[in-house]
Amino acid sequence: MFASRRLCRADRPKVAARGIVYIQADNPAIGLMAVVFAGMAEVSSNEITVYEGQHVDKGDQLGTFHFGGSTHLLIFRPGVELEFDLRGQIPGLDSRNIPVRAKLATVKPRP
Repeated sequence: MFASRRLCRADRPKVAARGIVYIQADNPAIGLMAVVFAGMAEVSSNEITVYEGQHVDKGDQLGTFHFGGSTHLLIFRPGVELEFDLRGQIPGLDSRNIPVRAKLATVKPRP
């Protein structure tokens, strides 16, 4: 019996995490966040190119996957509010790709 597509997407990061990078953002409204690199079934390895204590700027490379497809997740601490820029689209199979280094969301300032 096959799991639903929704369940597969939800479980992918749990079973296919290849690396986690923690970033202490300069913006105090963001604070500590994490980037989880999740490989698809055919991804055999990844290479994290940042090191502990390194300051990263918007657009800096954090690492790379080797051999095949991948995805990633941005995880924020509780209380961080984001305003997403979906470019007038509804997420789905008919959506257009968002260019690399394009804005995905803006952090709402803390009250």
